[in-house]
Amino acid sequence: MSDNSLGEADFYDPSDYIGIGRRLLVYLIDSFVMIVVGVPLWILVTTLWKFDLLQMDDPNIPFWTIYLISIWVYLVPIKRSRFGTLGFWLLGINIVSAQGGPPSLLVMTGRMLMWILGPFNFFLDLFWLGLDSERQTLRDCFMGTYLIKRDAKAIGRAPVHLTRYNAMGFALTYPRVCRPNAAGK
Repeated sequence: MSDNSLGEADFYDPSDYIGIGRRLLVYLIDSFVMIVVGVPLWILVTTLWKFDLLQMDDPNIPFWTIYLISIWVYLVPIKRSRFGTLGFWLLGINIVSAQGGPPSLLVMTGRMLMWILGPFNFFLDLFWLGLDSERQTLRDCFMGTYLIKRDAKAIGRAPVHLTRYNAMGFALTYPRVCRPNAAGK
């Protein structure tokens, strides 16, 4: 009897998962977009501040408030939409939850915060991505998200079990789809 206490999740053909090269391009493109948004925003806020239209002592507070909200909008609701960020759109990438469909706003916010606040860093994420059979970063593993080709279709559903890893000083446990083996067991 199989344990399905964590439910079932979709899995895809291994060639449908996005690897290191395309992820790095997405990081570069989306970072450029965020800079392109930030620079004119800073110019606008400092211009308003200079002419005393903001009536504040420091332009940093309105700038960072608006800029952080715009980053959240870009990396959460837009990234999970069917269009995706500019990087996702140009490279034909989609982000999906393990259950299929777009991840929730809460999951995407958690994924973004794990990128910013840790506990994993950029290099550890890329290292893990190179070793993972489904090309997930650690934050994707914990948040139950996959980066796949835009036209990818799930090839099946399988039970989710907890996977345990002990490496590099980490004792990691996260949910993972247990694909059926080649013999169909």
